[in-house]
Amino acid sequence: MEQIPLFDYPTLNIAGDLKKIMSAAVNRSGLSREQILDKMNDLAGRYGVRLVSNGTLRMDSFEKFLNPNDPARQIPVRALPIFCAVVKDYAALDVLARPLGATVVGPKDQNLLKWAKAYFCARDARKAMRQLENDL
Repeated sequence: MEQIPLFDYPTLNIAGDLKKIMSAAVNRSGLSREQILDKMNDLAGRYGVRLVSNGTLRMDSFEKFLNPNDPARQIPVRALPIFCAVVKDYAALDVLARPLGATVVGPKDQNLLKWAKAYFCARDARKAMRQLENDL
């Protein structure tokens, strides 16, 4: 893994971007905030995840997680995968990876990467076979 020099990071303060991306994901989801909240609490209960320190996530806390004017209130990292699963959007996870020069790859792009790797392996194997054939 390549290490990025400390001063090459665009910014490591992702608070505002995360809130904007989460709000946009809520709007794109087609679900109401109440539905998202209910589904998050259901998933958290099913997987044994405490969304907030006192247990169940309430609407007032959820709204604070989405409010760009309240940078101090951030969604706990343990709750972020639950949020992404409910809204079916991985962009919030990508916000975490982007400052480090990484990106989150969804299922479709994972398959594309697997195909590309297989393609290049096959290409290299064909090249090796031609070389061996020429040597014969």
